[in-house]
Amino acid sequence: MLSFGSLMITFSLVLMGSITWLGYLFSKRKMQDSDSYFTAGRDISTAFMTATFIAYAVGTGLIFSPGEMAYLEGLTAMIGYGLAISLSYIVFLPVSGRIKELIPEGNTIGEYARVRYGKIMYIVVLFVSIVYMFCLLAANLIGAGIAFNYIGHVPLYIGVLVIGVPVIIYTSYGGLGAAIFTNGLQAILITPMLFITALLAFRNSGGTVAIYNGIQEHAPDFLKVFHPTGLEFALMIIIAVSAAELLNQALWQRVYSAKDIRVVKKGLVSASLMTFPMTIVAASFGLMAVAYNIELPHPSIATALMADNLLPPWASMIFMMIIVLAATSTASDALAGFSSIASLDIIKSFMPNLAPEKAVLVGRISTVVFGVGAMLVAFKAPSILFLLLTADLVAAAAVIPVVAGLFSPNISGNAAALGTILGILIGLPLFLNNQHLLSFVTAIIVSSAVIFVYANISPARFDFNKLKEHIRAVD
Repeated sequence: MLSFGSLMITFSLVLMGSITWLGYLFSKRKMQDSDSYFTAGRDISTAFMTATFIAYAVGTGLIFSPGEMAYLEGLTAMIGYGLAISLSYIVFLPVSGRIKELIPEGNTIGEYARVRYGKIMYIVVLFVSIVYMFCLLAANLIGAGIAFNYIGHVPLYIGVLVIGVPVIIYTSYGGLGAAIFTNGLQAILITPMLFITALLAFRNSGGTVAIYNGIQEHAPDFLKVFHPTGLEFALMIIIAVSAAELLNQALWQRVYSAKDIRVVKKGLVSASLMTFPMTIVAASFGLMAVAYNIELPHPSIATALMADNLLPPWASMIFMMIIVLAATSTASDALAGFSSIASLDIIKSFMPNLAPEKAVLVGRISTVVFGVGAMLVAFKAPSILFLLLTADLVAAAAVIPVVAGLFSPNISGNAAALGTILGILIGLPLFLNNQHLLSFVTAIIVSSAVIFVYANISPARFDFNKLKEHIRAVD
């Protein structure tokens, strides 16, 4: 008779195989050229756009990181995480409209940076984007590994491989179209299953009174809405996530792939409304761990450990299905985003006349290399929250220079690059010294100050028509 861990592996492989097969069928039917591969043919509907925004947000980072934050800082931090995910989509609304207006035929955030700012800022933006997507991918694979380890009681690396290998296969073959199609299926399945398993765990934990009394006994400050450190964490995560998502290649890619801007905006608003309660539900596992006064070897495992303790085997299998779907949805987005940057930005910088079919081949090879690298990091299992916040900090330093360049013609490439680099160099030591809120605020203020001082002293005179004209000519 198979052990529970073996059953979990078998079930996950069947699920991943099904997702891979469906992604393959969709790609085979839809993918006709490089435009189909990198932007899904630019005809994504509202329903798929909404689903893919939800699925992108609900990676293993969302399943585990809110629980980790709730375990560390309590109710305020938990609410802050929910607001961060939800508000990030609202903040992206005006930016998405400007992207679609100026660059309707774009492919990557890098090509925007190249045309708008020149070579130096282009390199800086590529660096920021790659670091962000790599950390995001590794964090999702770690989440999968933790779930397999603490729920299925199998080695962490097996979980990383079970998720990592299939998602690399179908994303490398099908590109963004496969990622968005499978995202839609994943969002439909994840949403009800997350609420069902959380409610069951909540009931088995003793309900509201038991959880409240447990927290009141072991960490009463965690119940305070304005708990100082919890409030600091909440403000930090709101700033971090909102800033990072504005620079996220996966979101820019969805703007490019949509039929029109109305599709994007409807998808963003709908996803914003859905992701807040989903984040709060995921974070509740961390509060349950506090109520039970469980000493964890690492806060990242709070959600997985409580799911293992509070759910019956059949529900644990459903929770594992959530993890598999969540990991693959965000991982495929990160891989598809990197594939576009590798093919359309990095390789084309050296080989501008690269044929479209060769660009797709490069995209596939780079997806495999990038994915394998992230799996190697995931084997070491660093903190999911630490990885995500590191990615967010690097992005936060670049967000104002990049976004301001969409609206103001007066910002030069040298100013944008200098501001971003200084923001990273000054903010990162603060972050590594555990001054998290200060690090994000500093990075954003420094980069903003540099570009606006430059804009007043030596204003540029960029013609926004060049964006549309140049990118269309390149395509």
